[in-house]
Amino acid sequence: MSDSKTFKGVSTSTWECVKKTSLKEHGTIYAPTGANKGTAKTSTIVGDVVLDFDFNSTEESVAYTIVKKPLLAPKSEIWSGIQDTINGCLGS
Repeated sequence: MSDSKTFKGVSTSTWECVKKTSLKEHGTIYAPTGANKGTAKTSTIVGDVVLDFDFNSTEESVAYTIVKKPLLAPKSEIWSGIQDTINGCLGS
C-alpha cells in the first residue's frame, strides 16, 4: 500500500470542512493555517501521525503523503479515516 494517496472531488468548501472536522474529531492541526500545502499532525495514544498535504482547488483534489506514523497505525486506517471525513463533509 502506498505512502501517498490523492482524494478527488474535494471542493474548497469540502476542504475547509475536512480541516474543521479533523480538528474537532481527532485534534488534527493543519499548518500553516489557511494554506493549501503543508503538514497535518494528529496525536494518538500510540504516537503521532504526520502527513504532508497538497490541496488543489482547480482539480478539486487533495493529496496526502505519510511522513510519520506509529507502527500500530495501519496506512489503510489512515486513508479510510480521511475518506470518511471527506464523505461526511460531502453529505453535510
